Amino acid sequence: MTEEKEITSESNGQENKESNVDEETDLDSAIIRQVEYYFGDVNLPRDKFLREQVKLDDGWVPLEILIKFNRLAKLTTDTEVIAASLLKSTSGLLEVSDDNKKIRRSPEMPLPEMNEERRKELLARTIYAKGFPKDISLDELMKFFKQYDEVENIVMRKYQDRQTKKRIFKGSVFATFKTKEQATKFMEAKDVKYNDTDLIILWQENYLQQKQEEYATRKEKKEKKNKDKDANEEKDDFKLPTGTVLHFTQSNEKMKREDLKESLDTLGEEIAFIDFKVGDPEGWIRFAKENSAKQVAEKIPEGKLRICDTDVVFKLLEGEEEKNYLEKTVEEMAKRRKNQKNFKQNRGKNFKGRQGRKRKQDDNGDATPAKVKAS
Repeated sequence: MTEEKEITSESNGQENKESNVDEETDLDSAIIRQVEYYFGDVNLPRDKFLREQVKLDDGWVPLEILIKFNRLAKLTTDTEVIAASLLKSTSGLLEVSDDNKKIRRSPEMPLPEMNEERRKELLARTIYAKGFPKDISLDELMKFFKQYDEVENIVMRKYQDRQTKKRIFKGSVFATFKTKEQATKFMEAKDVKYNDTDLIILWQENYLQQKQEEYATRKEKKEKKNKDKDANEEKDDFKLPTGTVLHFTQSNEKMKREDLKESLDTLGEEIAFIDFKVGDPEGWIRFAKENSAKQVAEKIPEGKLRICDTDVVFKLLEGEEEKNYLEKTVEEMAKRRKNQKNFKQNRGKNFKGRQGRKRKQDDNGDATPAKVKAS
């Protein structure tokens, strides 16, 4: 009689279990979806806390631990309700302990290894969608995607508001479908909308590539802008006064800059630079003060001076001629400064390298004495 009761009881339990599956409520579905997400292929590999819990007791995690997770706690903190809901799951991902106090991921469904191949596989079934309301909830997003196919994970893309420091939803998501085929089906759907808003949809890989290209373009523009700014600042540093340049021609192959300077110094204006090399048939003399070349030109009879037994013919640069010469001079001065700066930096590095290098040792292990200059 007792045995018959036990069999009847077991039979009733089986009927109740099948009945529970048929009677799955919205709360059951939400609990199953949330807990299976925690232990799923996408979340578990990156959830450090949960991975540590899984290692403690042959994979079993107490429900008392899980109800501390925010999204599950918003659904319920009643562990009996959670256990009852999970028993209705048909995915086979989770096991519930006999006492309904703990759950674990089924040993028959081991976690895939997260490697490059796995990352590419996830990328291949993940899409980008934009156009959702800023105040939409994750549950509403899940409900939206469910009408297309089973979604394994949804990442609500957010940014931090500078003033409030709060994380604000951008209106776009990354959604990972269960299979590549399901993701493709969604991507091929026409006129995908949320309410009356057309959604912008892309494969995640294409979206990321697009963003990388945009970032590279912005970076290039920024670098060019900074480079142009630096160049303009350098030009401003070398801004030269006008009315300061005399051009000259001469035929003495031995004339030197010193000869020119000695003759022109007698005319009373400070010379900034003489652009001339021995043997050149022409050259330029740039004076330091505004319009000083004009004053010198007025002091040169008929524009000629006798220097080193040669007539040197001078002409004041004006207008476009002067402008072009001064711009070229500024560029050359900036270039020289940059080269000098680079030379000093490289010399400093080389000097440190020589200082830090050990002297070669001789066969006895003693350092070879440094060379001494002969006196």
